[in-house]
Amino acid sequence: MYIETHIADHCNLNCACCSHYSPLSEPKFVDIIQYENDFKRLSELGKNKMELIKLMGGEPLLNPKIKDLIIIARKYFSECKIQIVTNGTLLTNQNEEFWEICDKYRIEILISYYPVKLDYNSIKMKAKKHKVHINYSGGNTKREMSKFELDRDGAGDYKKSFKKCKWANSCVNLRNGKIYPCPTAANIDIFNAYFGENFTLSEKDYIDIYKAQNIDEIFDFLCGPVPFCRFCTHNNENIEWRTSRKEKSEWMSDKDSALTAGQHESFH
Repeated sequence: MYIETHIADHCNLNCACCSHYSPLSEPKFVDIIQYENDFKRLSELGKNKMELIKLMGGEPLLNPKIKDLIIIARKYFSECKIQIVTNGTLLTNQNEEFWEICDKYRIEILISYYPVKLDYNSIKMKAKKHKVHINYSGGNTKREMSKFELDRDGAGDYKKSFKKCKWANSCVNLRNGKIYPCPTAANIDIFNAYFGENFTLSEKDYIDIYKAQNIDEIFDFLCGPVPFCRFCTHNNENIEWRTSRKEKSEWMSDKDSALTAGQHESFH
């Protein structure tokens, strides 16, 4: 079992086509009580079957309570790997206590490469001093972002969509007591709120961890498609990394985004 969960919805890089819709989010942090209740419940369901937890966003280091969130995660999952997934830009600002807690609670830091200025040597030295393991993802010379295109009509075959999906079984998201098969479904409320859209979720698009009887029920849910899959066209393309202009065309087909060009001004 692997899950990733937002501890901050917003981000300081605001990448175009972000699959978590972080450029569109108002500053928002996870509710720490909900967070602890969710981790406690997951631990009850299948503590020994959890292999990896990713604390992410958005940019997780924006959350001023990140040290408390680390301690809570390790409290309920004493053995599994726990990672902070960050763009790294705020790592050199972290105080000694942050690094000491990462060491004490065995937290790995996973830095996603972006073509931005980052003092990798200082980060490496700080991590080495405190015996914190650093890992990296992506490329450091050229970074491409994947545009995952949504279709407002939802006319696609959700089963075929699931079979084509790169997120299926690989980006499981926990959000407010519910587990979603992908970040798109988990965070679509951010997109809807910003652009005044109405991509709908049904109770079949997630599994409520407080209603699930055991971890195997969650596994079974994640093995198949959900109705929300019909909104994903999989007419995906890679674009060279840039900051978001907060244009609907970054996430929707040209046809759909053109139909409502400028609409978000009336809603946002």
